[in-house]
Amino acid sequence: MATSNQGAGGGNAFANFLVSRRNQVGLLLAIIVVALHLAFGLGYLWPLATAAAYGAGVALTPPPKQQALPPAPVTPTPVILGQALQETSSRLFNAGSPTPVLAQVKELESNARFVLSEWDHLEPTPEHRQTMWNIIKVYYPEVTATYLDAPQFRDKSAVNVMVDSLSTLTEAVGRIKNGVLQDNLRAMDSQAQFLRNEFGALPGLDTSYPEADR
Repeated sequence: MATSNQGAGGGNAFANFLVSRRNQVGLLLAIIVVALHLAFGLGYLWPLATAAAYGAGVALTPPPKQQALPPAPVTPTPVILGQALQETSSRLFNAGSPTPVLAQVKELESNARFVLSEWDHLEPTPEHRQTMWNIIKVYYPEVTATYLDAPQFRDKSAVNVMVDSLSTLTEAVGRIKNGVLQDNLRAMDSQAQFLRNEFGALPGLDTSYPEADR
């Protein structure tokens, strides 16, 4: 069986060589030498010249350039942070953390996922992006590891400390979330003002509705 496989491999290699650029160039040079011999007569050494031309073509023709591999896809930062957030939260859930801790985890996740969904909105403020990275990739995992490594992490005192730490992280993310919301509101107000100027009062834009319509 091994001999059969080796024979098949050798046959494939020979077939590949026959259609290779090196073999084609060698044959072309050999044909040119034969044509010159027929036209002008190269003497009794023409077979040697033909073989030499073929060998030179094979030896000197560079192999085809290998196509460069496409660059590896770049994972967007919000995806990386979202996965890290899920991994850390899962540790707390899987460990059976007390309800107050898990409630604070859910609030932190809610705020963080909102900010991650508005990641492009943070482009003018890279410091906010850096804060999110630090919270999700550094502080949250460190706080979680310290809490779960405690022998009695379900004790009330440990729970209170953990909830306080998570609250601090939640508030930091919440400030970024509120900044995004305020910017969105300002953008909506600006758009509404533009529409008023262009089209006059429209339902939903004009707040001065008659009493009967309220």
